Amino acid sequence: MRNPGRVNPMSVRSKSALAQALLSELMKKELCDISISDITERAGLSRQTFYTNFSKKEDILIFLLNGLFAKYSKQLPAMISTPKNFIIDYLIFWDGNKEFISLLFSRGLGYLFQDRNRTFFMEESSRLNSICSAEPWQLPYIKASLAGLTYELLHLWISKDQGLSVNVLTSLAGNLLSGKIFV
Repeated sequence: MRNPGRVNPMSVRSKSALAQALLSELMKKELCDISISDITERAGLSRQTFYTNFSKKEDILIFLLNGLFAKYSKQLPAMISTPKNFIIDYLIFWDGNKEFISLLFSRGLGYLFQDRNRTFFMEESSRLNSICSAEPWQLPYIKASLAGLTYELLHLWISKDQGLSVNVLTSLAGNLLSGKIFV
């Protein structure tokens, strides 16, 4: 009998093995040049196992991104008092996962991060509602702006790799949010 609330450990292991295999392959070649067979052979799993867990290669990367965004959501401090502090915490988190998103950006897969980032800000960041001093109708615009700001800052930061520290980036984000940079 199946328990719908229970996580299947075999599925978790299979997904993790497939994800690690794809990442290993992605370090060597473009996603379009990686076959399902390449992934399953490296993972030591069957094609059937792949298709039991995922429908396409991009789904593995989405699975990894969902895991990282869930991890970030869980570790968010209970008391973040301003959008600026929220963004600083956010950028520090992604600095710790820079290798993964750098791989996505370098392989032209930044759109996967951008889509998941937008979803995070628009739907899952309910804490922003309580820290924004805005009318309810303004919140979607604020969240869309923050999603765009964070994506573009991360993309430029990682793609250009000018040696900026996360402190410099968070200071820049804070100045953008406060309007200080436009004075």
